Amino acid sequence: MLDSTNFFPVELQPIFDQNNNLIDGSKCVMRTDTNEVLGVHGSRYKLVRHEDIIERVYDAVKEANITSDFQIKYNYADNGAKLRGEVNFPDLTIEPKVGDISNFKVTFLNSYDASWSFQMAANALRLLCSNGMVRPEPTAKTRFKHTLNINVQGAADKVRLGVEGFMQEESKWAAWSRIHVDDGLAELFFKHTLAKAPSKQMFKHKQNDRQLEKLLGIWHNEKAALGPNKWALYNAMTYWSTHTSDTKNPIVAQQQREEKVIQAMNDSRFTHIEVAY
Repeated sequence: MLDSTNFFPVELQPIFDQNNNLIDGSKCVMRTDTNEVLGVHGSRYKLVRHEDIIERVYDAVKEANITSDFQIKYNYADNGAKLRGEVNFPDLTIEPKVGDISNFKVTFLNSYDASWSFQMAANALRLLCSNGMVRPEPTAKTRFKHTLNINVQGAADKVRLGVEGFMQEESKWAAWSRIHVDDGLAELFFKHTLAKAPSKQMFKHKQNDRQLEKLLGIWHNEKAALGPNKWALYNAMTYWSTHTSDTKNPIVAQQQREEKVIQAMNDSRFTHIEVAY
């Protein structure tokens, strides 16, 4: 059964200007228990409530029929404008190294402010440190139009594919633990990915020194626990993306950081790290 105690009421309402004239072609999502506007949209916008999304995710997981042991949890950001949830599967696990276990999970998103489309992604949770282990493969993620006509069967098929891909991660992650990474390589990688700062000059590299220092600190901790290898480098990234309690908006920060980690994993500086011990 789903926990509905955290659901809250919303409805679409017209928008008026300061002279109380109706603004044609615009409407807003109003949280009626607090009278807060959660999003402003055009006339074609269709309201899809968070609780309806959670129900669809639940139906898709049930339809996938991969296990009966799963738990759904969810949180809101920006006064309820954004929803981020997870479905954890405790009995679907891999163990790339002895004692280092991860279980399968599915994350899902929705929003009333149009910042996040409804999407589901197949990932993992590393139990030793509660790291959210993101995956860059296109088959691990799917997006849906903002409509209640969500294909539950299609979403269920994605969950099944996600499990298959997750099980294949065991051998890949085990191989990463045998690929050497030294401090210089880790620093260079971070400089050009997660610690890279925006620059208006196309060929000039800038970096966020404070961000780089934080990432290198995490890297040294992971290296001490796991060894100087690609597995530790990956876990440094996922530790950074998962542990966001020190940010102003932890839920949004985690989602943004996970997207940056996926970009970093697709960077050639990561994919070309392949020299084994």
